[in-house]
Amino acid sequence: MAATKEQKELKTNAEHLLAYNGKDYDDWLEEKHQEVIAENIPLLMNLLKKERKAASPSTGSQN
Repeated sequence: MAATKEQKELKTNAEHLLAYNGKDYDDWLEEKHQEVIAENIPLLMNLLKKERKAASPSTGSQN
């Protein structure tokens, strides 16, 4: 997907602000990716549990 002019401007502004504060944009972006994943671990684990239960035959006890 092509970035709009406004999106490019926002990114440029963010890069400049981060650089001013001594941070690299790519490092900051990686941190944000990690935050999103970490914040959603409970959701991911729930979905995996549900998927596992749906895929396994019904028995008396399940983990």
